[in-house]
Amino acid sequence: MKLKFLLTLLLITHYLPVAFGQTIKHTYRFYKDFKVAQPECGSDVEQFKALGNCAAGADPGSFVEDVLPCGVQRTVYHNNLNWGLMYPNTEGAITDNYTIQMYIKVTDWGRTWARIIDFSNGGSDQGIYFKDKDGSSDRCIDFYPYGIAGACPFFNKSTYYLLTFTRNGQTDIMDVYVDNMLFASYDDSDGRYVGKAGVPIFIFRDDQSVSCESGSANFAYLAFNNKYFSQADVDQSFSDICFIANINAYADFSISPNPSCGFPKNITITYTGIIPAPGTGYTFKWEWDGARVISGSGMGPYVVSWESGGSKNVALTVTNDVCGNPLYNRKQAVISNLDLATSVVAGNCETGTDGTLTLTGSLGLPPYQYSIDSVNYTMDNVFKVPVAAYRVYVKDGNNCTIAKNVNVQFNSDITVATMADTTICAGESVTLLTTGNAQAFAWSPSAGLDDAASKDPVAAPPSTTQYVVTASKGFCMQTDTVNVNVAPKIEVNVTPDAIVEYNMPFQLAASSPQITNPNDAIFAWSPALGLNNPASPSPIAVLQDDQSYTVEITSAMGCTGTGGVNLAIKRRESINIPTAFTPNGDGNNEILTPVIMGIESIRYFKIYNRWGQVVFFTNQLNNGWNGQFKGGEPITGTYVWEIEGTSIKGQTIRKKGSVMLLK
Repeated sequence: MKLKFLLTLLLITHYLPVAFGQTIKHTYRFYKDFKVAQPECGSDVEQFKALGNCAAGADPGSFVEDVLPCGVQRTVYHNNLNWGLMYPNTEGAITDNYTIQMYIKVTDWGRTWARIIDFSNGGSDQGIYFKDKDGSSDRCIDFYPYGIAGACPFFNKSTYYLLTFTRNGQTDIMDVYVDNMLFASYDDSDGRYVGKAGVPIFIFRDDQSVSCESGSANFAYLAFNNKYFSQADVDQSFSDICFIANINAYADFSISPNPSCGFPKNITITYTGIIPAPGTGYTFKWEWDGARVISGSGMGPYVVSWESGGSKNVALTVTNDVCGNPLYNRKQAVISNLDLATSVVAGNCETGTDGTLTLTGSLGLPPYQYSIDSVNYTMDNVFKVPVAAYRVYVKDGNNCTIAKNVNVQFNSDITVATMADTTICAGESVTLLTTGNAQAFAWSPSAGLDDAASKDPVAAPPSTTQYVVTASKGFCMQTDTVNVNVAPKIEVNVTPDAIVEYNMPFQLAASSPQITNPNDAIFAWSPALGLNNPASPSPIAVLQDDQSYTVEITSAMGCTGTGGVNLAIKRRESINIPTAFTPNGDGNNEILTPVIMGIESIRYFKIYNRWGQVVFFTNQLNNGWNGQFKGGEPITGTYVWEIEGTSIKGQTIRKKGSVMLLK
C-alpha cells in the first residue's frame, strides 16, 4: 500500500530561460500508427504490457474514432487496461530539463491508482498517478510519494485535458499544467522525476512493485521535448491545441491570392510551417505543376505564374537532413477561368418592345452576380430589356469579372403559366406563383387577393375559389387558371386547467369538431415531459412540478389548430440548496441561496470548508453566500452546508448536503 506524503506547493511564477544545446522534439498524433511525426527524427513509441501479476488481455489497445472538443472527428489511440506506451528516450530528450505534453481523455480509472508517467523503467513505484479520494468517481493527481497535488477531485472521464509536465533543470522545479492553468509547482531537488538518456519513459504503464495500478485513455497527442516550458509556452500550446494535435505543420504553406482572377498573374507562395528561417537542417523541394517561377529559392517565399486556368497542384516536401525523414504536403491554387454564356428570347407581340436576356456564369467561384451596365449587379440572371446591343457582365465569388457583347432581337411571342391547383387552410394564404413574358397581369375575381395586378399575388380566399390570370403584352393576351381549395379551420377543445396530485396520473384529452375520426388526424403534445404518449389524443400526465402543455391537431388535409392546458401541483413545504454555483463575476449564478417553498423562517444556514471552518452563517430568509471567506476571493472546491427552517404550518425542516464552488 502506498504511503502518502505532504506535497509542498511552491508558488513560483517566473523562471529564467534554460538553454541545453540543440532542441529535441518528438511528436506523436496516432493516426493509426505510433510513428514520430515526420520530418522529425526519432524512435516510434511502442505498446508495452504492465509489469507485475495483474491480468492484461492479449489486445494492448486499438485505434478508435473520437470527436475532439474543437469538433474534429478523427482517429485516436486507446490503450486497454494494464497496457501502456513506451517512449525509448534514446536521444535523451527527457533528462532533468524537459517538457512532456499529452492531450488525453481518460476512459477507465482502473482501481484506486492509475499510473500516468514512470521515469524508473518499471523499477520504482515512484511516479505520477491519477488517484481517487474518498471513493469519488472523479480523480486527483498524486506525485507519489509526495502526495496529492492541486484541486481534488478534479479530473473526469468525459473531458479531453492538455496535461503539461515541465521540469526546470536549473531550479529543479517541476510545473504541472492542466490545459493552461498552473495546477501546482514542486521542488524535485531529490530528482524523483528525472529521466536518463537511453532509459525509456512509460506512459500509462505500471511497474511491478504494486500491480494493477493502470488506467485507459484516448490519446490524441503526445510530445516529448528537452525544453522547459514557461507559462507563455503553455498558453500558446493550449490556444493552438486543436491545430497542434491534428495538423503536422512542418510543411505548411499559403497561396495568395487563391483563387486568382485570370492568367497570367503573379501568385505568391509563402512557407507558413513551424521551421524557423532560414530552414537550417532541412531541405525544401517544391513542385509547381507547370508554373513559371519568377522569383524565390529554398523555403521561399516564391512568386510564380501559370499560363492557363483551372486547379493547379502546388506541393512541398520537407526533408530532415539528419535522418532523411520527409513530409509531403499538397494544396491547390485555383486560377479562375470564368466564362459567360448568353441566351436571348425574342418577343414583341407586334408592338411590344421587351425581350428576355439570360446570362449564365461558369468555371468561376459561385455565387455569380450579373449586370447589363457594369455598375448594378444582381443575383437574378434574367433581364427584360428593349431591342438593343448590350455589353453584359458576370462577377463570381472571388470578384473576378468578364464581359461579352450581345444583341437583343424580338419575335411575336407571349407565354403565361400559373401554379397548379392547391389547398390551403382557412385563414391561411398562398402566393400564386406565375411565369410568363407578359408586360401586365390581371386576376379575376379580385376578392381575396392582395394585388389583382401583380404577377404573383397573395391569395387568402374565405372559401374555395377559382382564379383566372390574364397576361398581356402589347396586343397579345393569354390566360391560365388555378383552383384554391379552402379547408375548414381546426378548432381544438382541451381538458380544462386543473390542480393535480404530485406524481399521480392525470388524464388529458384533446378533440376537434372538424375531425370525426381521431385516427385521421395527428396529435402532438408538447413538451413531452411527464406524458406517457405525446402523440395520443388523450395522454396521461404524471408530474412532480407545475406544467403547461400545448397540443397541436393536424387534419388529413394538413390544417392545424392548437390548444393549451395548465396543470398545477398541490404544493408542499420544502427547502433545497443548489449543487453548484459560480461566483466568477460574470453576473450568472453568483450567490448560493436556498430555494424555499412554504417556509416562514430560517433558524440557521451554515456552510463549512473542508477544514470544518464556518465560512458563512445566516438566519435570514433569501440571504445567500457569495463564495468569500473573511473578504478573500472565492476558492474552488466542495463545501458542506446545514440548514434548518420552520414552515408556515409550524413544521421543522432540517437538511445537510454539499455544494461545488466553481470558477
